[in-house]
Amino acid sequence: MALRRSALRASLTACLLACLTGCGAAGGGSGIRVEGPAPSRIPWSGPVYVLDWKSLAWQHPDGLDLTGHTVLWGVKWQNWGSPRATGTGSVLDLPCRSGCPHGDYPDYAVTIVFEGLVKRQYAAYYSRASVTPVGAAAPHWAEDVSSVRLHVPKP
Repeated sequence: MALRRSALRASLTACLLACLTGCGAAGGGSGIRVEGPAPSRIPWSGPVYVLDWKSLAWQHPDGLDLTGHTVLWGVKWQNWGSPRATGTGSVLDLPCRSGCPHGDYPDYAVTIVFEGLVKRQYAAYYSRASVTPVGAAAPHWAEDVSSVRLHVPKP
């Protein structure tokens, strides 16, 4: 009985060694073969949108309700679709927080930056905005929009 167990152990050990030796020798035993540089990241090539505060999608908007109190107007964009789109335009006081003196809507010149591209299926959306006054400080009625989280569709 002891001889039988010993023979069984010896044959199992030999079989296991043969299997392990065969696995280690696959591919000539040279290990991993490198073939050129790693592929580069493919740049985004689909449409890019920004959602206003009502979640309406816009491309290259010349006007946009950024928040409930901040309306962008007369915007000219540079680098739209890139990770950082910049624009120049005005913030218009459509909600009349200033009291709308002289019966018109006051405005002030701004620089707008959209960034934080988030890809969703077949399109990308900007997720952050910052609006900076050009020249003088923003008027007293202006909402602080130096850092605004934008709506992005759920995945």
